Amino acid sequence: MLPLLAAFFPVACWVAVICYYSINLPWFDDFETFFVFLHNWTVENSTVEKLYQLYYPNNEHRMILSRILTLAQLRLAGHLDFTQLHLIGAGFTLGTLYLLWRAFKTTGLNTLYFIPVTFLLFQLQYHLIYLWAICSHQHQIVVFCACLSMYTLAYRRLGPALLFAVCATFSMGNGIFIWPAGLVVLLLGKRYRSLAIWCVTAGAAIFLYFYGLSAQGNESSLDFFLRNPHLSVLGFFAFLGGLFDFFPEHGIVARSVLPVMAGMAVSTWIAVWLAPFFVSWFETTSGRSLKIPARLSPGKAPDDYQLFVTGVLAFLLVNAFIIGLLRPRFGFFVMIVSNYKLYPALFLALAYLARLSSAASASRRRTIFQSCLAVAAGTWILSAAGYLPIISERHKYLKANGYNQEYNGYGLGHVPFSPHARYIDSLSREMVRAGLYRFPEGGKILAAEAGALPMKPADGILSVGELPEGLLFTDPERGMSLNKNTGQYAFLRNEQRTYLFKLEPKTF
Repeated sequence: MLPLLAAFFPVACWVAVICYYSINLPWFDDFETFFVFLHNWTVENSTVEKLYQLYYPNNEHRMILSRILTLAQLRLAGHLDFTQLHLIGAGFTLGTLYLLWRAFKTTGLNTLYFIPVTFLLFQLQYHLIYLWAICSHQHQIVVFCACLSMYTLAYRRLGPALLFAVCATFSMGNGIFIWPAGLVVLLLGKRYRSLAIWCVTAGAAIFLYFYGLSAQGNESSLDFFLRNPHLSVLGFFAFLGGLFDFFPEHGIVARSVLPVMAGMAVSTWIAVWLAPFFVSWFETTSGRSLKIPARLSPGKAPDDYQLFVTGVLAFLLVNAFIIGLLRPRFGFFVMIVSNYKLYPALFLALAYLARLSSAASASRRRTIFQSCLAVAAGTWILSAAGYLPIISERHKYLKANGYNQEYNGYGLGHVPFSPHARYIDSLSREMVRAGLYRFPEGGKILAAEAGALPMKPADGILSVGELPEGLLFTDPERGMSLNKNTGQYAFLRNEQRTYLFKLEPKTF
């Protein structure tokens, strides 16, 4: 009972953070992903056009499953609710945990050994996934579908594996990486008839995914790679070790050192574990013997559990390769951005499970468990300390700017008074008029509190300076609070309007 409670602790904290800090507001790409989709869905009358809206791309992604879930949420609640969307997305990560647990139970290992998995998987670092609706419905869904596809494929259920691979493909752009991962599983399992069916289905799914899509500027990413190949190599390892980004307020160089080193170390650990499987496959299929170090000598072919772990690892490694190839042109910070960190969390959890299952003795398993538990728990504690204040302040920022968006026509991720901001303002008002969305009350409460204050210049504690792009508010006594209802704001007010501004604290 105690091991289960220990394993449940990070899961409970993760869910509690979502419930406490989630706010029913769209942000940046949420407008296109949810508002534009629902607008187009409601104005279309024909079934064919409605189905096309499910298939229609969102930038470089097709999010069919997310759109179906959005329609279900709208039908059940009567209006779009982003907190409910966050919770729906979180359910898929809970589903991923269940799959890992199911696979782990087939090994017959002590339940105690599963504890590090929950500490690694349910990190607070990737808050821009579980508290941002578009990312919640992209990354968490695609990871679950990929894991479910590899689980059913490894345990020899080809039909469901194909279905879930298609679901992964049409959940997010990186869902297509499930196909090469499945190819690895079927090759190692020597299931060549299933491999042929897998490849044909992959070709059809990938064709349908890319049909009508533009290049989205990725050709310039290749040019950038040719000029800066070292950034892609470092980016690959930084992506895989992204969970060791403990200093989010520091510069990118200081932040990325630990992730790169951790990515290299864990990748080497995994390569040593995978090597015997590939050597065994090569020698049995080619009839030739390879002269390799004894520690990499082939043993028996991987069992179903090992094939499942290998398949998901292959999916994650292809993700890291493509991200490292295409994304450095946006800045190296993208390699360790919050909305990618579900992948290194899963990568570390699988690396642990892989090495644990192959341990030659009980004492070796205990050593791996104790070492990984210390790393997992330490990472979780450091992440909570570093990221909870950021999560809290982001909630307050959204609350203030939700009011600005509703009453002043800007605030939720777009340049004030720009053409795009005017379009978003018009779209938001239309959604409210149609009864499809309601702004939350938190910002209105802040504005009412501001309205109750006397109209006078800021006192000596708060200084106001002018910059070319606006005003700079400075408070030397500002601080952070994890209480979502306690924050520091500035406001400007005249007879017609109140403008709210979230102050940025520097200390806890």
